[in-house]
Amino acid sequence: MALAVTHVLITIVLLDLMRHYIFKKKTFPRYLIVVGGIAGLAPDFDIVITWFYNFFTNTTDSLHGLFSHSLTFVLLFAILGLLLKYGHLDALFKKHKKQTKKQTDKWSKIMFVIAFGWFMHIFLDCMFGGYKTFLWPLEIATTFCPQFGISHHAASVDAILLVLWIVHEEMHGYVKDWF
Repeated sequence: MALAVTHVLITIVLLDLMRHYIFKKKTFPRYLIVVGGIAGLAPDFDIVITWFYNFFTNTTDSLHGLFSHSLTFVLLFAILGLLLKYGHLDALFKKHKKQTKKQTDKWSKIMFVIAFGWFMHIFLDCMFGGYKTFLWPLEIATTFCPQFGISHHAASVDAILLVLWIVHEEMHGYVKDWF
């Protein structure tokens, strides 16, 4: 499986590239990149749950990958984003009509970015050669993940990605965007 830095960095890099080359900076604020980076790591919250579970039950079981590493959550956040975008959840924002549209647009983007980050986590784990359940709570076997053997080089992948990203940011003059 990919290391935590890879999960966060790949998501941030892809979202920032989309921000610069696909979406306009004004329509895709920088905080969405931060949200996406956190979402890229979010499926691993089951590691923390495992620590607490093992502490209280005095076991050594692992819950990692049993439920949080599932496309179910990607679909959930994407559906929430669509419902917010097309006004089906306006009741959550009951103030003025103008404020409602602005708030639902903001939250729909957040839901889409979370879905993207969560999907990237699943994709990277698959690419690094390990997976358990794709559609929790259904127990569907996952034998279609490629085995590239790069999991042994996870730390090197982290370092290379970071250096390439810094070079990209400097070449295009985007480093100033982060300060």
